[in-house]
Amino acid sequence: MRRPIYLLLVLAMILSSLSGVTTSFAKGGDDGPLDIPIFLKAVTIHPAKGTTPALPDDLRIDRWGPGESGYYIIQFRGPVQASWKHRLQAMGVEFLEYIPDFAFKVRMPASIATSMTSMPEINWMDIFQPGYKISPTLQRQGENLLHVKVERGIAASQVAAAIQNLGARVVGGNGQVLRVWASDAQIDAIARIPDVAWIEPFTIRERHNEYGAGVIMGANQANTNGYDGSTQIVAVADTGLGGGTPETAHVDVPANRIVAIYDWPAADDPGCYDAINDGSQDVDSGHGTHTTLSVLGDGDANGMGKGTAPAARLIFQSVEDYVDMQGICSLYYQDGYYLLGLPDDIRDLFQQAYDAGARIHSNSWGSSQAGAYTDDAVNADDFMWNHPDMLITFSAGNDGKDGDSDGYVDEDSMGSPATAKNVLSVGASENQRQDGYPCDTSLDYTDCAAQNGMNNIFTYNQAWPDDFPADPIASDPLAGNPEQMAGFSSRGPTDDGRIKPDVVAPGTFILSGYSDMYQQGYDAQPNPQNNAWQYDGWGYPYNQYYKYMGGTSMSNPLTAGAAAVVRDFYQKAYNHDASAALVKATLINSAVDMLDENNDGVNDNAYPIPNNHEGWGRVDVAAATDGTAQFVDSTDSLNTGGSVSYAYTVGSSGSPFKVTLVWTDYPGSASAAKALVNDLDLVVTSPSGQIYQGNVFANGWSTTGGAADRINNVENVYVQNAEAGTWTVQVKGYNVPSGPQTFALVVDGAFGTAPTPTPTNTPVPPTPTPTNTPVPPTPTPTNTPVP
Repeated sequence: MRRPIYLLLVLAMILSSLSGVTTSFAKGGDDGPLDIPIFLKAVTIHPAKGTTPALPDDLRIDRWGPGESGYYIIQFRGPVQASWKHRLQAMGVEFLEYIPDFAFKVRMPASIATSMTSMPEINWMDIFQPGYKISPTLQRQGENLLHVKVERGIAASQVAAAIQNLGARVVGGNGQVLRVWASDAQIDAIARIPDVAWIEPFTIRERHNEYGAGVIMGANQANTNGYDGSTQIVAVADTGLGGGTPETAHVDVPANRIVAIYDWPAADDPGCYDAINDGSQDVDSGHGTHTTLSVLGDGDANGMGKGTAPAARLIFQSVEDYVDMQGICSLYYQDGYYLLGLPDDIRDLFQQAYDAGARIHSNSWGSSQAGAYTDDAVNADDFMWNHPDMLITFSAGNDGKDGDSDGYVDEDSMGSPATAKNVLSVGASENQRQDGYPCDTSLDYTDCAAQNGMNNIFTYNQAWPDDFPADPIASDPLAGNPEQMAGFSSRGPTDDGRIKPDVVAPGTFILSGYSDMYQQGYDAQPNPQNNAWQYDGWGYPYNQYYKYMGGTSMSNPLTAGAAAVVRDFYQKAYNHDASAALVKATLINSAVDMLDENNDGVNDNAYPIPNNHEGWGRVDVAAATDGTAQFVDSTDSLNTGGSVSYAYTVGSSGSPFKVTLVWTDYPGSASAAKALVNDLDLVVTSPSGQIYQGNVFANGWSTTGGAADRINNVENVYVQNAEAGTWTVQVKGYNVPSGPQTFALVVDGAFGTAPTPTPTNTPVPPTPTPTNTPVPPTPTPTNTPVP
């Protein structure tokens, strides 16, 4: 049988460790390579030691075959100069991914490698080994469902053919991503395929299951001031939306504000599952309807259930279907509703929404990854790098728990893609409603009437006894104190130490839209697909149009709505089309440092910002749009060694002076141990010469001294009692290997008579042509919280 040419090339590369002409080498100056570590997830390489890390024989190769291009790591001798890259590119080197510190994964003909020995800017070089491609989180268990990333510029179909030639099974994928069933023995062989970039476990993404927005977040004030999202289109990707059409979405989302509803049906995987497409109806959990109304619902006649951006327009992408599990998949999963409509390469989802006009994209879903920077996170960062005017928001996840039984929630539980650098990652704080939590006394299957028309607020231990076994968190009610975190909210840091979540918003007992499909107590029959009623939320519903739910799923859309309001503010007040970095910087700069993040009942600010529970604080939409701040947005850009300075005059002493720097960074590598690529530094100098560096904090305020931040693409300087006079804000390019890098600055302080902008009625952009297609819902309903 004649094999395809590509498979012959793959075989030649795999065998090249036995017969090749170009050996790998470590290179340095006259005194050898500098000891600059290279941080991969699999290993840390120390070039000065002169040896590469030990790997199993079947996960390393010694050389590439004659005449073939291969993959290498090239490390420079310091912060990367653009001229160094240009010189190598002219020689035929293709730069693929940045790897900290000062290194790249590259693709080049093996013959080029030997010509680099005399280049003084190169510190070290070696083959990018197969063993570097396998995620340390991959737990081999006989048969494995894998997420396999294909190298940029390589046809995924070619790699799929090579994988299947090994006996593994490619069961799906799109873009540069493949979904693969493989045995333990086949994983190493897949890693040895040269054009496989990364292998990690495949995980099904899950849902991360008014007063919260209006009062606690200040949206009522912002809306009253004229900033209501009317110039913005927000995309929501979720289970489904009401009846699946603009006319049946929800009584408080008029059809004329719905630009489009797109269905993303799951494809069948023979031998694993059959997906039953029911369009864009929201029939199971009602999750998508609830999150959408939190973004932009205009509330009932009394304003009940109003979203943060009640005049924004909507693009909805429904991504859930009922799945009948079969074969080996039935050993791991039960039949039910799953988010399998989400594409393997999530950039496709974002692109559709962007093309239809959305510039905010809300996502209340993800996978439990305990802080890992996964390929989903890489792809989210990549999309925002290439579309810097679109802010993507993600819920942090609901994996917060007190695992060591000390009464306080543990750190290190962030989900992905919320671990991405550029997205706005949102955790959950507690809600507090001034009128309590009323329920519908006419429902005869509930205890609402016996409870005097109010829902009982349970404690964390009552809801999840295994997760919250000890006080003070165990006996803390889930709602009632807006200064407290929601116990279930996933915590940072990320695996590389970045501050996440970025911000928090109310996420417990949030009142929002109830999908008008298979409602218990209101409809005649349950869903015929699974003979179950739609989940009616936490406690009991308010009425047939609104119910309570909780989770970071609920805090995220409130924040996405806040982002739309901020973008609306810049459009109306300044006629400015704000970048994602500016919107993110504005929300962070104006956020409120909560006082009882550890839920012990004492407002002692035990975890001052920045911290791994609330990030930079709770969103305050009123403060974000009050017009007191000044801003810089993408007007300057930096390369390595560049800098730019701005001067701000503080009129009177004693008030806070707050500076926030945010940049949409170049995507990192899933194989690297640090995600940051382009490293900018924020330096603020007071009138008397005191110097403050970004993210050097103590007790919630900046202090002098300390070291520059080398991991975050958000840097803040918050001076508690600023002196009067001229302050200098400097942004420096320390290491910009993939530049030039633009950025956004938001500066707030006592600027004297700076005018407050007045909203103007700017033209509403034309509505893109709608394409109304359908999709699905979510898992088992109970009357206890399922965050």
